[in-house]
Amino acid sequence: MANKDIFYQYKILEAPIELYLKPGDDKLKFLGSVLNIYEKEKIENLKLKITAKVSNPQSVLFEKNKDVWEYLDLILFVKGVKSIFRKSYVFKKEGNIFKIELDFHKNDWRSDVEISAILVLKKDLKEKTGFASVKGTQLGWSSSYKVCFDEPEEKSGGESMEIEWESFSGDKLRWLNKNYSKDIYALDLRGGNKMPKIYLNSDMDTHLKSILNENSKRSSLKTSSRDLMFKNISTSIFAQLLTDSLIEYNKNLQEQEQSEKSIAVENAWEELKSWKRQLIENYSHKILPDSRKKDSLDDLKESMYDDPDKISSILKIILNIAQNSLGETTEKVFSENARLHLRKEKK
Repeated sequence: MANKDIFYQYKILEAPIELYLKPGDDKLKFLGSVLNIYEKEKIENLKLKITAKVSNPQSVLFEKNKDVWEYLDLILFVKGVKSIFRKSYVFKKEGNIFKIELDFHKNDWRSDVEISAILVLKKDLKEKTGFASVKGTQLGWSSSYKVCFDEPEEKSGGESMEIEWESFSGDKLRWLNKNYSKDIYALDLRGGNKMPKIYLNSDMDTHLKSILNENSKRSSLKTSSRDLMFKNISTSIFAQLLTDSLIEYNKNLQEQEQSEKSIAVENAWEELKSWKRQLIENYSHKILPDSRKKDSLDDLKESMYDDPDKISSILKIILNIAQNSLGETTEKVFSENARLHLRKEKK
């Protein structure tokens, strides 16, 4: 019978692996598939008793008359995005049930830890059409359980940068007082996970300030000049922030060079400040315009791992990425302003 799953060229389990997790401490209970360990501050260690069941495992093998577990392993995969450890364990088979016990030390884990079971081929087999033959091939999966060691961070729909008028000669922006008090704008990167903040100099020329404060949406030379100015400001700031974010991600990758690819990529990504992740994610399809939009972020993260020179090739075109990423393109804004100027000269 042909395999019904068009995504796999070999047979996989028809039913999910049944996975059950039970805390050793009776005071702890999973709510559905989630255990919030952070709610129990006094608990330093978590013991989990884990059982699993695989239905009809022989269906994934060509050989029907042999012990299937000579060729298959049931693996427990423990994955913590922000944790020190990531591990996999081979279940012990007892009759038709698979069992394992794990101890988690609270100080070793951060954020969410996902636990799932995977059926894998444990040795290479002779090739047979419609069946897996390569050691390590995944042939079945369970649903995932989640253990939350830290209280989840609040998520927003996407934070935006503040823009504030402030004197570049005043006490609030002292770092600008001596050499940059006449500048038009400045960027404060601030600390932690706070979004950067843009300052416009309240002491700037009154004519320039009038244009930047123009609120009209009607097309005119004044509004076009305003759009041109803001385009210059936003493009330069965007290029700086995106450059900083990509360089930091690349640095994080280099620090993960001893880790497996998937772990290195994920660790490097999670170490970024949330606004930097958001920035790269929102514009990954602009950084890699030849990738499908839904794949562009993963393609970007992995390509920077695979190719140490990828960061250099991206930074060469960072200004071009910026010119095409924020609303109307720079070419369109500049052209509109030029058209209005030339029209005025003809009158």
